[in-house]
Amino acid sequence: MRVLILAAGYGTRLYPLTLHTPKALLSLGEKTILDIIIEKIEELKEKIKIEEVVLVSNHKFYKKFVEWREKVNKEIVILDDGSTSAEKRRGAIGDIKFGMGKKRDDWLVIGSDNIFDWKLNRFVNFSLKKYPYPVIGLYKMKDEKKITQLGIVKVKKGIVEELIEKPKEAFSDMIATCIYFFPKESLRFVDEYIKEKKDLDVIGNYIQWLIKKTKVYGYLFKGTWIDIGTKESLKEAKEIFSYAN
Repeated sequence: MRVLILAAGYGTRLYPLTLHTPKALLSLGEKTILDIIIEKIEELKEKIKIEEVVLVSNHKFYKKFVEWREKVNKEIVILDDGSTSAEKRRGAIGDIKFGMGKKRDDWLVIGSDNIFDWKLNRFVNFSLKKYPYPVIGLYKMKDEKKITQLGIVKVKKGIVEELIEKPKEAFSDMIATCIYFFPKESLRFVDEYIKEKKDLDVIGNYIQWLIKKTKVYGYLFKGTWIDIGTKESLKEAKEIFSYAN
């Protein structure tokens, strides 16, 4: 299995904090968002064999991530997707395709703009039991205002029936985290989606398309999870995760 970290966004909603620093390298105290995600992956390596960890960056912040890798001294492949602005970005699905390349393996995909306190091994073990179907990480959100700013999920008997990004009304308290397991048998769907020239920027839209093609299972995480998309959510993450540093 391989791990792909999506870190090619420009974090425009966090300007000016992200004008010269990628969102993933924003500080939450002594550690960055990415430091904490990497710690979770290192914990996973103790339980599951990980062949490779790949991080996809945009061209603007590529050197920043290379400098970070030298500092933390971790074996991480860092790829430059070539984009130079938010308007010219490949989009999340484009970066998934780019990051995976021709490596037809099982992939754990993690967005670098969400942070969590749980371990990943139970999610991976659950996903392997549902093989060869994709699995997405789910989380129960209590705050209705936050729910409608995320991807809301409808699940029946563990199978995802619907995923709507930022709906006007909350039809469920279940939301999709940016944690996914894509077995190698499912990677052909990424190619098919791209060929159909669908929206490449929002993974939730890809999942909504995918559930019409194959079973997609949901795994409910329990703990603390924050989608870091605004200054308010960054502040919340600092208050919670700085104590864990």
